[in-house]
Amino acid sequence: MAPISSLGGSRSARWLRVTGTMRDKIFRIGLTSLGGQARTFQTFKQGPLREGFTPKQYGLDWFPSKAALLESSPGKVLVSTSYEYRRSGSTRPEQARKYASFLDHFDYWRLIHDRYQNGALQNIHEVLPSDAPRCLYFDIDGKPELRAMHSDIMTWLQSFVRWFFAGDRLGWTAEKPTPVVLTSGDPLKYSCHVIFPEVQFANHQHQCDYMPVLLNALPALKVELEDGEMVPILDMVVDRVPYSQFQLFRGPWACKMKDGLYREDSQLQPEEVFNEDPLSCFAGYVDPNIRLPLASITELLQWNDEVRSLNESHSNYVKQIQGPSNAKVSPQDASNLYKMAFQQNRRGELDFLGKFDIDVYEEGLKMMHPDRASQFWSWFRVSGVTYKMLERFGEDSSTRGRIWNAHHTWSSTYPGYDEAENVDQVLKNRGKCVSGLNLLKKLVRFDNPGMTIRDSMWHPPLTSARN
Repeated sequence: MAPISSLGGSRSARWLRVTGTMRDKIFRIGLTSLGGQARTFQTFKQGPLREGFTPKQYGLDWFPSKAALLESSPGKVLVSTSYEYRRSGSTRPEQARKYASFLDHFDYWRLIHDRYQNGALQNIHEVLPSDAPRCLYFDIDGKPELRAMHSDIMTWLQSFVRWFFAGDRLGWTAEKPTPVVLTSGDPLKYSCHVIFPEVQFANHQHQCDYMPVLLNALPALKVELEDGEMVPILDMVVDRVPYSQFQLFRGPWACKMKDGLYREDSQLQPEEVFNEDPLSCFAGYVDPNIRLPLASITELLQWNDEVRSLNESHSNYVKQIQGPSNAKVSPQDASNLYKMAFQQNRRGELDFLGKFDIDVYEEGLKMMHPDRASQFWSWFRVSGVTYKMLERFGEDSSTRGRIWNAHHTWSSTYPGYDEAENVDQVLKNRGKCVSGLNLLKKLVRFDNPGMTIRDSMWHPPLTSARN
């Protein structure tokens, strides 16, 4: 990479040491703790939303399913929004999604901009079907105190993207790639969406050629706090979930919904658009005139020893966790469950051998990295484990009580914890094929690579991916 002498900004203690690889680029900031304050927002008036599916909303025609939308000869740009309904006999509303379309992104922008100007909230998500082009995008989530470092995190993310895609080698100009950032004032977490309009993919498969390798390389960028602690900041805050074949991505000024109301503090506010083009706020809007040249993933791995090493190390970790069966791991599990930021520095032995399953379940939840409770995919998968345990002890009210108590104790470390939401999520697994206690044991092994763990087999400490 070309030398970068300073990141600039408001903290004079921050600087970047420059040598040849991202491993040697340690961003230093003069902080030992991270504080911040909530943003203020324009106040909108809203009443409770109507429950149930309504075919007309925001001036659009809505369909109750993806299949119904696709059969309707939709417009070029697909969208989705949430609504709430109640099952028969239930006192708590549940959320579902409905689908509509726009002729193009300009029509989409015009509608949401007009609503914003008129003080009307909305919950419209852009939909990225598998055959649609898209830009590089990120969903950033972290603890609320990280909001104080927002401008720094954006700078580090931009630097990482340029490094990963070999921008210097490909002749990208010094300021490229330029991010478009949409920020939320959600008091429960630091949250924003970041789009790089100049980094473009032809479709979902093209995106998938790069994203698993890119996500595995996130630990390469570390921040050194004033007290000497090294923090893989991007690996902590980049959400690895939103890259599915039919991906929903919350659009500009869209709010989250809860209890029949739009949450105004969750509204995504565009900070600045690219080249004065408001359509750059959409991940699915691709302008070929600004496209930066990309090397193939094979070339990037050949050129960058560190990216290649991190990718191979991650694959090796996952293989060790799977054990002799070497069962196939889904891309979502590989990317989200087995991320280096979850690894802790514990040493010693953990003996599950001969213990009752309820004891293993309770201890396993305690041994996982505490941040797993704040990551959606870990919460989603552990909820399946909890259901499997409840199903197994269906007639044992005492053990079921212990299971629920352990689950809620673990999940309640998330700042936005909601007891009823957790019960709903666990019970949604009824009739589904979900993983059992073995998955929890694998997460404990991954999160504690320095420990010797015994269950039906003896598991020595994992081979470190950092060696």
